[in-house]
Amino acid sequence: CWSEKLGYPCCTSNFEVVYEDNDGKWSVENNNWCGIQFDNSCWSAKLGYPCCTSTSDVVYQDNDGKWGIENNNWCGI
Repeated sequence: CWSEKLGYPCCTSNFEVVYEDNDGKWSVENNNWCGIQFDNSCWSAKLGYPCCTSTSDVVYQDNDGKWGIENNNWCGI
C-alpha cells in the first residue's frame, strides 16, 4: 500500500476521503490516519471512488457507470 512507505497503514473499511495531498487520499480509521487504496481494476477508482463491496443497488447512473452508496459514500457498481 502506498501509505505504508510513509508510516501509515492502508484503510481497511472506511473510504471517506478527509484529506488529499500529493501522496494520495487519506481517511481516518480507529482514530489514526490511513491511506485509501483504490482497486485499479475498478472503473470508479480513476474518478476517486472505490467499487461497492456489499451492495449492487443502483442509486444513480451517468456516462461513467452505475453508482451505489456504501457507508454513506458513493461507490462504483
